[in-house]
Amino acid sequence: MAGAGQTTGTTDSRALAMSAALMAIFTTIFASNLPTPLYAVWQAQWGFSSTALTAVFSIYVLGVVSTLLTLGALSDKLGRRQMMVPGLLFIMAGAVMFYLATDIYALGAARVLTGIGTGIVTGAASAALVELEPNENWTRAATLSALFFTLGAFAGPTVSSLALKWGASSALGWPFLVVIALTLATIILLLTAPWPSHIGQRHPEFRWRAWRPTPVKVPRELIGAFAFAAAAICLAWSTGSLYASLGPSLATKLIGINDRANAGLFAAAWQLMAGFSQFACQRQPVDRMLIVGPMTLIIGLGVMAAAVMASSPWMFALATLATASGAGATGVVAIASISNVAPPETRGGIISAFYLMAYLTMATVVLGVGFVSDLIGFAATVIGFTSVISLAALSLLIVAISTKRVTLW
Repeated sequence: MAGAGQTTGTTDSRALAMSAALMAIFTTIFASNLPTPLYAVWQAQWGFSSTALTAVFSIYVLGVVSTLLTLGALSDKLGRRQMMVPGLLFIMAGAVMFYLATDIYALGAARVLTGIGTGIVTGAASAALVELEPNENWTRAATLSALFFTLGAFAGPTVSSLALKWGASSALGWPFLVVIALTLATIILLLTAPWPSHIGQRHPEFRWRAWRPTPVKVPRELIGAFAFAAAAICLAWSTGSLYASLGPSLATKLIGINDRANAGLFAAAWQLMAGFSQFACQRQPVDRMLIVGPMTLIIGLGVMAAAVMASSPWMFALATLATASGAGATGVVAIASISNVAPPETRGGIISAFYLMAYLTMATVVLGVGFVSDLIGFAATVIGFTSVISLAALSLLIVAISTKRVTLW
């Protein structure tokens, strides 16, 4: 017999449970990206360096990584929904801290709390989506996951950009009230939605007293497939992390867009275009996306370098669209690949390891760009970044061809 809030797995119950998991992903990523346009404002108000700015952004990864390393596989034993609810409580605590922040240390604490919540929610929710799909349709589950990731990443900076446009820079706390409301609504949905009794539930032999944190690991036979998928997601997230952390600063300092609200919308536009790209690529052959994604990303990065040298808003807009399209296509390949090979009994741990690689790359890129820009200047650093990521995209394409994931003839 199914317990409270559980069913035997009807289509309606699966749909409601999937909606709850998708809402958890959206809310988490919305909260993670909401502060993006506000960093430059806080920097101007409180007078910290670019290195400090990127450190505040990247300390979020400390929370994500520590969670993925210790709790990543816990949802395989405790249950998917049972992990998502406490993760969302951390997201809410981070939003409260942001709302009350008066200095850079409070921002750092808020980012850590948000990171912990993100690490808990993303692995459990992504695994739940695969299991809730009829016949475990991993392609559709991966596309839905990527789409709601992107919608959250778009909506977050859009809301805070509107706050900059319509409100005083000294009163920017209200967007975080939106996060609190969304989090409460998502928790209620998770707790009340009927959940199939045989999917993603607590393992009958699980006991808290016997449980010990275990690091995420990938089965030996999946190392090759995992490494390729992880490389693809790291490539896709590298450009996105630049836009998420320094996109508004890049637009104002190098491109000449003086309105901070409009500058913040470039980060939102990047995420939206990446989402459109993911949706458009869901029915395309994987080998085709493996060519189109990296090549489009390389073209976009070249245009970005030219936009910085020419201080051209129009070229920067074109670069935003191209890099987002390339990253979106590459990201779909990565998520679909890892969802396809991960077995149910270890899926939560493998997906957590997958996102662990992505978040570590994000932190490395952002901290590196912030540190180097304080040494050699922002423009030279961005141009160097475009060169390095272009080489990485070309390398991924070469590996895909050499391992016969892509055939050109």
